[in-house]
Amino acid sequence: MFKKFFFFATLLASMATFGQEVSFGAQAGYLNMNAKATYDGASVSEGNSGFYVGALADFTLSESFHVQPSLNYGNVDDTGFLIIPVMAQYHIQNSGFYLQAGPQATYALEDTPDEINGFGLDLALGAGYQINDNFFVEAKYAFEITNRLSGDAGNDVKYRINTLSVGLGYKF
Repeated sequence: MFKKFFFFATLLASMATFGQEVSFGAQAGYLNMNAKATYDGASVSEGNSGFYVGALADFTLSESFHVQPSLNYGNVDDTGFLIIPVMAQYHIQNSGFYLQAGPQATYALEDTPDEINGFGLDLALGAGYQINDNFFVEAKYAFEITNRLSGDAGNDVKYRINTLSVGLGYKF
């Protein structure tokens, strides 16, 4: 776990050398996780709601293009997750709105059964609105692209967790 955190911190520090401007902030909001298992054309899904809270860095590469990695703690149904999105953002000029897309990693903080992977890789898409220089609101949906099942179980059954997050952020 410490190695992953150190890697993330190093990545943030190295990105700071490329950005024209770097701002840091905090964010929190609503989190919905939908687990879906698919086998032989049939599927079963279950959704649960919770919250997320975390820290972010915003690297302004140009007036319209930003990169925003963040490290968030999410809790759904008394299960904790680390959620680490790295979003490329396109800011629409003079509107306050932006579109975003990028990879997102999720890691279960609780022990999982041997046949279930605690780590998942997602593709996240979303939009946001910069209210003023400090506050913003955003929503994003992440489609998991990895299969959470491992071993023989993962050959026949696909198990994925998709997430929806809607929140408020503040940049210092």
